Amino acid sequence: MNNFEKLKEICRLACHERNACRNGFDALMRADSIPQIMQVWKDNWDDIFRSRYADIMVKKLTEVDKSMIAEFRKGGVYVNEDRTDGYVIISNPTLPINVGGDARAYIFTAAEVNATDNAQVYCRTAGAKITLRGHSYCHCDNSDTIVEVYNFAKADGQMQCHTYNAAQVNISYGTLTDYGHRRITASGGAVVYSNATKGIELSGEAIQHPLEDV
Repeated sequence: MNNFEKLKEICRLACHERNACRNGFDALMRADSIPQIMQVWKDNWDDIFRSRYADIMVKKLTEVDKSMIAEFRKGGVYVNEDRTDGYVIISNPTLPINVGGDARAYIFTAAEVNATDNAQVYCRTAGAKITLRGHSYCHCDNSDTIVEVYNFAKADGQMQCHTYNAAQVNISYGTLTDYGHRRITASGGAVVYSNATKGIELSGEAIQHPLEDV
């Protein structure tokens, strides 16, 4: 089988394992090139990223020939690359990944990612470290991930967060250590360590402690 046939078969089996939606599966079966498969992925990206399909694909991506990964680029999808555009899959990189411009990075394994400009970072795994500068943005679903937020960058979700300068953060069920912020919104069981009296909003069971308690 060539790269296209191999990838289509990997995707077909992954769809069956996680009972993918019929429309997405039908679109995949109609694809006749790797760039077309990449378009199907992008059209269904949120479902792919948050489902078991992603776990299957990440495992399989470590097994495929590098020439297949190279063909992803024609469809605007990249694997473990520094980018300023496109969708970037981050899976077991050997070096920190840098994203800027309007790139969208998706972290599937423990990795270090630096974002700037208007880049977006999405993380669903433990052990990652994410640094946000410029006007970049991060959404994190794991409270074991470390997120450092600078400038006018924004982050939300669950994380172990450090804020600096004019950071904006919406945190739930994680921990935030404040060294400077524009706005912090904490909910759920989030714990905020800060000496500030302004720009911090607590709701639910979120609590604030003095910075020296860290």
